[in-house]
Amino acid sequence: MSTAPGPIDPQEFRRVMATWPTGVAIVTGMAADDRPVGILCNSLTSISLAKKLLLWTVDHNSGSYSHWAKAERWAVHFLADDQQGVIERFARKGVPDKFEGLEYTVSSAGTPVIDGVVGRLECRTTDRFETFDHTIIVGEVVAMSSSEKTPMVFAYSKFHEGPKRPS
Repeated sequence: MSTAPGPIDPQEFRRVMATWPTGVAIVTGMAADDRPVGILCNSLTSISLAKKLLLWTVDHNSGSYSHWAKAERWAVHFLADDQQGVIERFARKGVPDKFEGLEYTVSSAGTPVIDGVVGRLECRTTDRFETFDHTIIVGEVVAMSSSEKTPMVFAYSKFHEGPKRPS
């Protein structure tokens, strides 16, 4: 392993970051016109167990950025290893309705929820922080659920089956 002083090449930075395995999540919310909105996300982490806070980031160039910039309620879905089709649906750019043909329900908190996931966290926004090209969104978990399914993991720019739940 080597480090080179000087400017960091964006492609090299991306290559190194690809060595960090992440979970695969979709964040969903309800637009002002009662249309479901969703975005694929792997920039997600818990930041407080005491207050049950987590954060995620959204790119300012995202087609749904204007929604997330003001959304007060949203749900995070940790995707299972058998949900490759759901991942591909939400990864596509320029699709006007990523929920078309997808089975989902609306929770009591008013957020669209996708079934068959490993885990789900329903949240309310507590803070937003602007960065260079992303907004950091912090939310407090207000409801959650989990299953026995195997998670999907993203590493080396590919999706992989995650570890099995210990017995």
